[in-house]
Amino acid sequence: MTQIPTDPESAPSEPLVSVGAITAGVTAVLALLIAFGLNISDGQQSAILGVVAVVAPLVAALAGRSRVWSPATVARLMRRQG
Repeated sequence: MTQIPTDPESAPSEPLVSVGAITAGVTAVLALLIAFGLNISDGQQSAILGVVAVVAPLVAALAGRSRVWSPATVARLMRRQG
């Protein structure tokens, strides 16, 4: 059974990285690579950023899902424990 953190200080206070942060990070890395000589076309840049725009929400959701609890889930788990 999944354990609920008993100490609120031990749990991450912000479990999700925003989709905007992921997209901005990839955009910055892509710009840096291009500045240092990576030759990709505008179409390829758009395709990469398009994939990031689709994948970033999925990554954020999967990362957050394991760290975020709904009040109903917490209540159910608390009833089971005791």
